[in-house]
Amino acid sequence: MITILGLLHTSSSKQCYGDNNTPMKYLHEEYKSPLGDIIVKHFSDDKSDIMKSEVWLYSANNPSKKVFLYSYDIYARILFSHDEKWLVLNNMYGSSGKDAILFREVEGLKYEEIENLYDKAWELFEKTHKKYKAHVFKKYKRNLIPFNDHSYAEAVLWSSDSKSVLIEIYGHHDEIPVRLEPWYCIYDVTTGKMTLDFNSVFNRDTFHPNGTAKGRELYIY
Repeated sequence: MITILGLLHTSSSKQCYGDNNTPMKYLHEEYKSPLGDIIVKHFSDDKSDIMKSEVWLYSANNPSKKVFLYSYDIYARILFSHDEKWLVLNNMYGSSGKDAILFREVEGLKYEEIENLYDKAWELFEKTHKKYKAHVFKKYKRNLIPFNDHSYAEAVLWSSDSKSVLIEIYGHHDEIPVRLEPWYCIYDVTTGKMTLDFNSVFNRDTFHPNGTAKGRELYIY
């Protein structure tokens, strides 16, 4: 069950909100938020290696103002909502997994971590794909979704009203030849729930069955 999978799912990265004063030595990447008010910068202590890096948020109007957001081990990328009230940090913490960590604006450059959207996305997949689960059990004698070896969740798009974010999940198993190609669901920040109501949120209704996983793929044009 997903609950068991969730217990096994742990990220090695962590947030150290507000307890860092000085960024690491080398700047590896920077980019702006949608409104241009915030500059995101990624630092590490090794010029040639981005392992063990940090994310800092800077004021575009006053570069001396900065706030430490998160530390990570492999790779991370931020996706802001259009109004910049929310952000999701897509955290690739290893070859076996990726988290989608939701943050909410507190004040100015300060954001607080709300929750990891990984579990809710995978729980919804299991709930809505009982036939797939039955297929896996019948063929491979495994009564669970077999993606605990490699399973990923990533935020890919915010709705125009900044109230919902599109989450993509995918995964595969090392021992079983079963793979889930990208499958999508929507997280509503006002309710804290996942949904499959794409048409009302993103005005998209182009779905099709997706391989042996019997998932649904959302095309974004």
